[in-house]
Formats: sequence, structure tokens, C-alpha cells
Amino acid sequence: MPHKSLRIGCALYILICLALAGCASVSTQPGGGATASPGTGSQAGTDHTAIPEHPDWQPIPNPNNDLWIKIRNGYQLPEQYGHPIIQEWVEYYINHDKHRNASLRRARPFLWHVVEAVSERGMPLELALLPIVESGYDASARSYSGAGGLWQFMPPTARDMGLSLGWWYDDRYDVLASTQAALDYLSWLHDRFDGNWLLALAAYNAGPGTISNALAAARASGQPADFWHLDLAAEPTSYVPKLFALRRLLTDPAYYGVDWPRLADQQRTAQVRLPTQIELDIAADMLDMSETRLRELNPGVKHSATPPGRQGIGLLVPISKAEPFQLALAAADPAQLVRHQWYRVRRGDTLSRIARAHGTNVASLRRANDLRGNRILVGQRLVLPGRGKQAVETPTKPYTVHPGDTLWRIAHRNGITVAALRDVNGLHGNTLRPGQSLKLPLAAEPTSYEVKSGDTLWAIAHRYDVAVADLREWNRLDADAALHPGQTIALSGSAPLPDFYHVQDGDTLWSIAERFEVQVATLRNLNDIGTSNTIRPGQLLRLQPAG
Repeated sequence: MPHKSLRIGCALYILICLALAGCASVSTQPGGGATASPGTGSQAGTDHTAIPEHPDWQPIPNPNNDLWIKIRNGYQLPEQYGHPIIQEWVEYYINHDKHRNASLRRARPFLWHVVEAVSERGMPLELALLPIVESGYDASARSYSGAGGLWQFMPPTARDMGLSLGWWYDDRYDVLASTQAALDYLSWLHDRFDGNWLLALAAYNAGPGTISNALAAARASGQPADFWHLDLAAEPTSYVPKLFALRRLLTDPAYYGVDWPRLADQQRTAQVRLPTQIELDIAADMLDMSETRLRELNPGVKHSATPPGRQGIGLLVPISKAEPFQLALAAADPAQLVRHQWYRVRRGDTLSRIARAHGTNVASLRRANDLRGNRILVGQRLVLPGRGKQAVETPTKPYTVHPGDTLWRIAHRNGITVAALRDVNGLHGNTLRPGQSLKLPLAAEPTSYEVKSGDTLWAIAHRYDVAVADLREWNRLDADAALHPGQTIALSGSAPLPDFYHVQDGDTLWSIAERFEVQVATLRNLNDIGTSNTIRPGQLLRLQPAG
């Protein structure tokens, strides 16, 4: 068996039943039911619906000038009469015109490519309607079960079909790559089920193993071994009827009273191969289009830039912009196409440590990586804002070192990080001398805040778009710690180590050492405690050497 069984199964129920919505949520089913099958009873039987199954076919003018008519004229599957479930889905699509129209609108930039791919293989052109059933022709569609893209591939099946699911790029959301993979898979299923397209389509949804088992059960019970007599779950039972319902509507939309917009048979987008990595906002500027629109055409790009070093990656762009974009890429300096550097998360990293080490702050790091919380994973790549070759030079102001100054005190006083102060001055240690000239980076965002009367930790966190948990960690605050006016709160990275600390009830040398990230031995030496562990509430402990 050349490929593993499709493992989409019933978990894809949520997205498939949406049919035209193009998002991973459960749609309203015909008759208001919760199952994927709008009818009741057996799939086979007499049609008692209000609308006849087939109209008196009318000739469609200019068949070579419209993509939808081209699909209609390329039908190969035999019409399936006598199955009420198809007609019930016809009525569903008639009554849910918003879903239908949204799908047809989303199909516009992609349909030509899908039709061409199906035509080149000589496959039934009604297969070009299948993404309406799968995703509502939404290339960025994601289901709660993990399926993704126009053709709703689950990760294992996607890998079986040669699609790459990388950190930078996910081929399932690449319209051209996923279409070829879907047609490969459908072709294989068609061969596996002896040229029976209905069984192949059902297997695309439910998995070939499920369909094979259902066929065996039908034979064992004396039933015909065809799709309409299989005992399947609700979703695969409705999957094939949905496609045939759409097929009927497209055959003669006027007969059914629906508006199926015309779409000229012409290419609207083209894929431009990239010679090197490029950030999407830079590409959008070169294309003179919005980054949002560029991402809609290229949802396979998962981060702010295309993958580095991967051959064959391209961007789908409006056809009128493809050639100018190719010329602009050929003339561009590769160093001008990427502004940012990247960092791979290591064991023990936190956002605050990464931000501190690279002269930025947690809020900027979150925004650059579209992070909502603090959770990061070992091996994850993070973009470092403003640190690449094209980063704008940090504006600074002069500062003269005074007696008693330390890097911590200067940074804290000016609302910047020590890492940023070291970076802009090329410093590698902590030694300063009175009269030394420094450059102070002008902070793009405040890194500390002076508590005002009535402030709460939650209010400060909300105001500066940081997490309360981060504020507690950076400022070494217990869960029940109170704020007081005049107190300085670090907003990005650990607050400077204070010179002294007043011992509180319940404190131990170990808890204090852990809170301030110092050694117990250091506390003993600084405070002449010796080998004793005894401290008392109210006692003043030195945390840093004098001077």
C-alpha cells in the first residue's frame, strides 16, 4: 500500500459540516439538526422534497469564457438520482446563501489553478468544487481536529503525500502544493477502490480503512457494495451528497433560483519563486499591496518571513504584479530583504531573559512574535525586533558617569536595560569610572514605572501590555505583596538588585537568595552571618557589596 490510511475520520466533523463557511466551527444543518445528515432514514429511497431533482437542462452560453461553466462542462461523475439526502443539501445551500457566496468569493484567486490541475490529469472537473465542502475555499482554514488548508489535510496524511509541515512554512496552506497533493491522494484512492469515485471521495473524508470495513460489512449483510448502502457515521454519509448538491446547483443556478456569479476563465494569481528569504512586509512594499492581502494569498508562511535556504518556495501574487516583482527581486540586495535576526529557544529560557540578553523588552518580543502569553518551547524560533542588518540605529543621549554609579543604577534611573546600555556602548564588563562618557539609548518603551496611589499590579500590567505573572517575577513580588506609592516597578526584565532588603515574616536565607537570584553564601558573607541561618523580621540584609 503506497500510502497510509487517511486519519481524518470523524474528528474532521466540525470543519466538513461547515461546508461553505471556511472556518473551523459547526454550521447550522438543514432542519436545525446537529448531525451531518439532514435527512432521516436510509440514504436510498424515493425523493419527496419540494424541488425536483433535475431541471430541464438549458444551454449555457459562452462556455469557454467562464470558469464555473468550464467545470460544469467537464462533469464526469454520473448524476445520482433517488437519494433524498442530496436534495436536502441542495436546499441547504439554497437557503444559506451567505455561506455559498463567501465560498465563491474566496475561490476567485485560486479556482483557475485548481481547475487547471484537475484538467491536466483528466479527472472529473466537479472535483474543483470539493474545496467548498472541505474549507469553503478558505486557504487558511484550520479545524479543531488539526486539519488545515484548502483541502483540509491532517498532518500524518499531509506528510504521507509529500507535504512539509515546518516551523517556517506549512505546505498544507500552500494552494498549489496542497492541490497537487490532494489530487495525488484522490487518484490513489480512485485506483484502490477500482475506479469508483464515490467510494474514493468517501475515503478521502473517512479514510480508506473505514470504507473498506464498511464495504465488507455491507457484503456480509447481503447489501449492495456501493456508497449508498454503507453504514457510515454522519459526516462521511453527508460528504458525497454535499458535492453532488453543489454539482446540481452549478448545473443550472437559475433553475434553483440562486445567484452563481460569473468568473472569467483567466489566471488571477501567479507564484513567483524566491531567490532568498524575504520578510512579508518588505515583499508587500515591493508589490505595492497590503501585507494582510499578501498573507491571505500565502497562508503557508507561518511567521514574518519566508523560510531561509529552502528551494522552491514562492509567493502567490496578483498576476499583474508577478513580473515587476520578479525583476525587483533580481535587482535587490538579499541583505535588504530581511530586517530581523532570529533566536532559537534553549532549555531554561524565558521571555524576560531573552529580551534582556538582546537589548529589547518582553512587550516588543511578544508583538514581534504574535505571542499572547509567556509560554515558549525549546527549539522554538523567535524574531528579535530591530536587531538585524537593517535595524535602525538606536537614538541615544550623552551621559557622564558620576561617583557611585553602576550600570544597574544608570539603567534603572533612565528606564532602560543593562543589556541595552552595554550593547550601545560596546561594554563587556561592569567596571565604570567617574567622568567616563556613555551613550544612553532612548527607550522606545518605558522599562520601569513609579507606582502611584491607587495602583494595582493588574492595572499596571494591563496598561503596559504585560502579564501580572511577569511583573511578579521581574520585581520579586510574592502573591500577597502590596504596592506602595513611589515604588519602582520593572516592566521588562528583572528589576535592579537593591542594596538592602528588610526581612519579612516567614523569610529564610534560602527564600531570599532564591528571590533575588544570589547565593546563600553571598548573603552570609555580606552580612557577617557566618554559619548561622538565623534571621529575624525587620532585619536589614545587604544584597550588594558596599560602594
